[in-house]
Amino acid sequence: MQTYNWPYKNELDITETLSCDVLVLGGGLAGCYAAIAAARRGQSVILVEKGATARSGSAGTGFDHWESACTNPCSTVTPKEIAEAYVDEQCGYSNGIAHYIECREGYDRLLDLESFGGKVRDTDDEFKGAEFRDDETKLMFAYDYKNKFTLRVWGSTFKPALFKELLRLGVKVLDRTEATALLTTAQNGKKHGAGACAMDVRTGKFYILRAKETVLTMSRPARVWLFNPDMTGLCEFRPMQSIGSGHAMGYKAGIEFTMMEKSVKGEFSAAGRSFPPYGAGNNHNTWYAATMVDARGVEIPYVDRDGNELKTVSERYYPAPGQKFFLKGGVIDNPKYEYRGPETLDFEELMHRGYQLPFYADLSRMPDAERRVIWGMMVGEEGKTKIPILKNYTERGFDPQKHMLQSYGTGWQSANFLEQERQLFGAPGGVWHDWDLKTNIDGIYAAGDQLYASDCAGFA
Repeated sequence: MQTYNWPYKNELDITETLSCDVLVLGGGLAGCYAAIAAARRGQSVILVEKGATARSGSAGTGFDHWESACTNPCSTVTPKEIAEAYVDEQCGYSNGIAHYIECREGYDRLLDLESFGGKVRDTDDEFKGAEFRDDETKLMFAYDYKNKFTLRVWGSTFKPALFKELLRLGVKVLDRTEATALLTTAQNGKKHGAGACAMDVRTGKFYILRAKETVLTMSRPARVWLFNPDMTGLCEFRPMQSIGSGHAMGYKAGIEFTMMEKSVKGEFSAAGRSFPPYGAGNNHNTWYAATMVDARGVEIPYVDRDGNELKTVSERYYPAPGQKFFLKGGVIDNPKYEYRGPETLDFEELMHRGYQLPFYADLSRMPDAERRVIWGMMVGEEGKTKIPILKNYTERGFDPQKHMLQSYGTGWQSANFLEQERQLFGAPGGVWHDWDLKTNIDGIYAAGDQLYASDCAGFA
């Protein structure tokens, strides 16, 4: 019988104490940005990450779009307008503070990433002349082609670029190190953050990390309820190790949370449903607005907010007359007509109208640039889809100019929610904070997916 030796040294009996101005717990997109922001201001920074920062976190393998870049030179909407739309979309159970900051500063952070080496423009002119591209700035837009506030980006380039910048700025990065508890002390009769404890997950070495300020950026408990990963095909956009350890640490330290009844967000990006929707052509998010056909090849038309059938692919990306804008994936504000074509949530309505299962996404019926940007770019750049979907499907002969992909429903139906996920659907719960992203404990801040009502990459 062959035996294997653990390749890392045993440091179970070693404790090291380190001190810094700012301690960042979590090395995903939000954590990297927080550490860089502090280091740029001359602070000494330690970043703790249970994985490898260069590719860790929800954005580690990429993402295909950056929401709410409302201040880019092509945008026609204001940060206030889009932030309020997010709040309205979530029926008020949202995070107006964080969404406004996201909308106000999102484009500036993209410019930062570009300066670090991330790709945010079509610099190779791959899509020159496309309707969704601004040929002067080479920026590319998704969803709403009129208002141009969501950018298509090459997200797989972002984490390596951020990691390189961390090292350039002298941030001390503790990879493969799990934060285990927050440290607090009393100052003037009030609790104050004092750092954290952590452990090297390979050697067992224990760290006492003393800090003047601590930032929690440890994602959300995405895996709650998913007790059997084999049954669901565990392949989350949020990392599989997102088990809520940051939430637990905060709770034990006395941090206040809100909306925790929705802490498990029942969506395909957090519920082990990532690959099926992105490998079976649905018409939502990355695939918006893919042409959908039924078993007979009859196209399922899109309609606008007012129920008017859209005759061209181009029309799917523009608001209806009198509608100023719409959000990601064609989300329609105040629809006046319940049936919305493939985007409808009323599956039975499609059957009633005579459409026959199964449904397919037929990119061959779309303009060349639209087909290439959905399949070749967005599917390739979205989290964890480049290899298992784009590469594997292509190697097995899938050609979007000729072939269709069967869709297990349309729109959000392709997520195929479990019962416990469906009842918890909505913006997730998380850390309560003020306009400075400070928690109720002085010296402890939070960002990214640890905040309540968190969203996609731009929110980080």
